[in-house]
Amino acid sequence: MGQERRCPSCGALVSADAGWCGQCYAPLARAEAGAPGIHRVAGIERDGDRLTWTCPTCAERNPIGSSACSVCGTPFARLFQGPEDRPSVEPQTAAVWSLAFPGLGHWKAGRRFDAVARMVLFAWTSGTLAVLLVARFGKGGLGATFPLFLLFLLAAAAVYVASAVDAYRIAAGEEPLVSSRMLLWGSAALVVLSVLIASFVTLPAARR
Repeated sequence: MGQERRCPSCGALVSADAGWCGQCYAPLARAEAGAPGIHRVAGIERDGDRLTWTCPTCAERNPIGSSACSVCGTPFARLFQGPEDRPSVEPQTAAVWSLAFPGLGHWKAGRRFDAVARMVLFAWTSGTLAVLLVARFGKGGLGATFPLFLLFLLAAAAVYVASAVDAYRIAAGEEPLVSSRMLLWGSAALVVLSVLIASFVTLPAARR
């Protein structure tokens, strides 16, 4: 019988030709060579006895037992796929596309999930602005709908500017200022604020 092989990080038994530990996911070649603190491979992190994996799409940290990301639904298996060949686009070009319509710059840079999220959010906020303007046309101003109009105007402007800046940064190889998680929480906050304003400001004023 040959000498058994164990992971230098967690002590688990591993096969002779294994490249990384199946228990703690530490890379065996580097760990056996004496590299300190090897607790991460392919987006998997070990913090004591707790293992998590970081979604390659939205950067959400998920428990190791989750088969898909809890935020965007990206499957766990995506961690072990090779890097995707993303389109090469100049930062200025990506920003111009985003100024034409938020999300197009992300699409040109190969960030399809982020692109669709920004397209939908901008279409929703700008569409709500158009509906409010049409509904109040010829009625002497926005009236009780002004707080809602101001909220969606600020939201649409924020999406428009942030999308152009982030499209430029992504095409330049930098991290975006607004992550997918931040965009998700921002959308949820917009829904809550719009419901509160409509319930406690707009509707009571319209009934007077």
